[in-house]
This record gives sequence, C-alpha cells and structure tokens, in this order.
Amino acid sequence: MERAQAPCYHSGMGQLLIRNLDDETIAALKRMAARESKSLEQKMRDLAEREAKREVEEFWQLAALSREMTRGANLDIEALIAEGREERDRAILGNL
Repeated sequence: MERAQAPCYHSGMGQLLIRNLDDETIAALKRMAARESKSLEQKMRDLAEREAKREVEEFWQLAALSREMTRGANLDIEALIAEGREERDRAILGNL
C-alpha cells in the first residue's frame, strides 16, 4: 500500500534556516534590504543565489584557464589520473 504524501507547495524549492547570527548582523542585513526596498528574506535569497552562481562561474573560469594553459601540451592523461589516484591512496592509507 502506498503512503499518501503531503502536497508540496514549492516544488523544487528548498528552505534554509540560519541559526546563531548576532543581532548586529541581522540589523545590518535588514538595513541593506530596506535600502533596496526588499524584505530580509528576499535579500538573503538574492545573496544566496548570487554566491552560488559565482561559485559555478569561478569553476568554469578556472576550467577555461586550465584548458588554455595545457593547449598543445603532450599530456598522458591516463598516467596523470593514475598518479593522482596513487597520491590520494597514499594520503588516505599511508605507506602500508
């Protein structure tokens, strides 16, 4: 028998609770939001989305730089992967 599930009103949308912010930080965030005529919730949503996008953009910038730096290089990818795995295993397992 299948269990009935409660309806989801915000499909694909999560929630985030931030604890232990000091009052001065909260007040500063509220002032920032007010200057932009936004609620604190909307300001925090905007900040979180911007930072998440920045993380992704920085990754792709680093990937492009890495491709440019290695363009035309004669690299043995399989050997590099094997070397990386060996380093990882030594770091995890030590020299058994």
